[in-house]
Amino acid sequence: MQRYRVLAGLTFTALLGVSACLQAGDTADNDSTVEQASFGGSLGSVLGSAVATNNTAGLTNDHAPTCGSAGSAPDIAYSWTAPATGTYTFTTVGSADTFSPFDTILEIRNFTTNASLGCKDDSGGTLQSTVSVALTIGQTVRVVVDGYGSAQGTFRLGISGPPGAPGRNYRCGYAQAGFGCNNGRGSSVLLAADMTSAISQCHIAQPANLPDFCYVLDADGATASDQSQCVAQGGSWRPNTSCCNFVGSVACPN
Repeated sequence: MQRYRVLAGLTFTALLGVSACLQAGDTADNDSTVEQASFGGSLGSVLGSAVATNNTAGLTNDHAPTCGSAGSAPDIAYSWTAPATGTYTFTTVGSADTFSPFDTILEIRNFTTNASLGCKDDSGGTLQSTVSVALTIGQTVRVVVDGYGSAQGTFRLGISGPPGAPGRNYRCGYAQAGFGCNNGRGSSVLLAADMTSAISQCHIAQPANLPDFCYVLDADGATASDQSQCVAQGGSWRPNTSCCNFVGSVACPN
């Protein structure tokens, strides 16, 4: 499927493929590899004690953290966008409540430049990790959960901070080979201020193994600005589904 680049003046291929600044000897931190192998998806702007649970066992070693010693440990990364300006705390401490936790390394990176904003190995007297970083509203970061040495296993990721202004829930729909777009298999939900912001975030949240998004749906029902913002970004507005469509007549869910 042809990718539809709807944000004029912005090159999202560059945004999703920025190369990391590598130290001598680092070879695993290329963003194109990271997106294909260990991108866990978008977490939107959600706050909570368990915004993501996953298992790094069986994944690949794609990141080279700037703290601790990851060695050959597999890792996974998520994108997350700050809902307000303030300090946010990311943590894997507390995984023991549900899982047999492994020795994590947690790093927060600028999504655009891949520069490290904070990295931590052990925190709070545990083998798990906690990192606090100051972010501005709308800033997207990459949250990398890695392991010390060759450690791997199941974790729970928590994010806390100022709640910010309430946003709206939008759903990004992605095509999958053999299924087309309107299939319910390739989608993610995110929190955004409006349709324009949602379209931008859908690009960032795009799984690398799927074509570009084919629709953006206002899951809370249409607002007055959705239609005009959809058309301004090159989409086709479907009022019956509160959906901004990008690939023709069959993309938006019925």
